[in-house]
Amino acid sequence: MTRTRIQLTAVWGNDDAQSSVLVSRRRWTAIQCGAEFTVDASSAYEGKRYKVLWRFANGQVSIDGVDGMECVVCLPLGELVSTDPSATASSKACRKS
Repeated sequence: MTRTRIQLTAVWGNDDAQSSVLVSRRRWTAIQCGAEFTVDASSAYEGKRYKVLWRFANGQVSIDGVDGMECVVCLPLGELVSTDPSATASSKACRKS
């Protein structure tokens, strides 16, 4: 059985900086339901690579550089670019407790 991975990309600045991460469909559904998740990644700006940390929580993502730079702050998940056309649609799989 093949695991489906979804690539999520955030773009910031003057659309000249970006970073991408891969998440499983199950993880993406949980994130859309408000789950917290943190993952290391790299970003690209003017041909250079930088290490960044993606933090998902409460339907938003923040991306910070390891040097303290704030790349993205509280970006709604719907503003991410995805390889899966349904990935940024609001999830109907969230369960209310």
